[in-house]
Amino acid sequence: MTTDASILAPASRTYRGDTTDPDRWNAWAPRKGDILVCTPAKCGTTWTQTILTMLVHGGPDLPERVPVLSPWVDADLGVPANDVATALSTQKGRRVVKTHTPADGFPVWQDVIVIAVYRHPLDVFFSLRKHAENVKDRKADHPMLMPIPRSIRAFLEGPSDINDCDRDTLAAFTEHYAKTALSGRVPDFRLFHYSDMIRDGRATVERLAKAAEIDADAALLDAVTEATAFGAMKAKAANYAPVAGTGYWKSDAGFFDSASSNKWEGKLTEEEIELYHNQLSNLVPETRARTWLENGDG
Repeated sequence: MTTDASILAPASRTYRGDTTDPDRWNAWAPRKGDILVCTPAKCGTTWTQTILTMLVHGGPDLPERVPVLSPWVDADLGVPANDVATALSTQKGRRVVKTHTPADGFPVWQDVIVIAVYRHPLDVFFSLRKHAENVKDRKADHPMLMPIPRSIRAFLEGPSDINDCDRDTLAAFTEHYAKTALSGRVPDFRLFHYSDMIRDGRATVERLAKAAEIDADAALLDAVTEATAFGAMKAKAANYAPVAGTGYWKSDAGFFDSASSNKWEGKLTEEEIELYHNQLSNLVPETRARTWLENGDG
């Protein structure tokens, strides 16, 4: 038997973008125990939601592709909202959904666990560039396709705009961090860092199971760890990548780039790195919070 989750606090802001459509939150009627993966783009979202979906379903043999079982709930990717609602409502028990919207952009639900993952902002930047290159119909003047000197300045100096929330800037990234991880808004909140996660895949699966309050034995943890290793997910990208098989990507496998850190080394000038540090200090003034955002617990 499932129980609907009551709303403890409504959303306090409305975020809209080229993909983000806040009206689509209505496609999901949260149940107590549901899990919301709430991350900025390119912070390990697909990996995290795949691990959690497999844990919820008791192993890697899933009844449907991950983007169907665990949709990006407030995104218009060409799938009708009614289809998303049906896919979610027909699942028994707990569900996993994802969003890139900060936590003040959706309600606080009782007993819905929110799991957020962050990553070094410069790793995010270079992953976004690879991501943009892999979109089949991306316009050539997209900021992430510009030469690095122009692209990094657009990322570092661009604004955060709730009416253009899919625009990737350092300001938007750090606002997500402030409104989600630093705000204390969500009572059932769990925080992860990508650099900690890639250090030990088995420990990450175990930590996510604990964070989501899933009783997972060693056999389940081992099976999910093996199935969600980078190479395994890349080899079966059609099962995991958002909108795989639709022609949106030049390569579905290319959605999974490298699962690495320190991507900026040797690619940015000293002046660009100094600009980054200055901008980050202004956007995240508290030293401890800034240090964790870059490095996690490691």
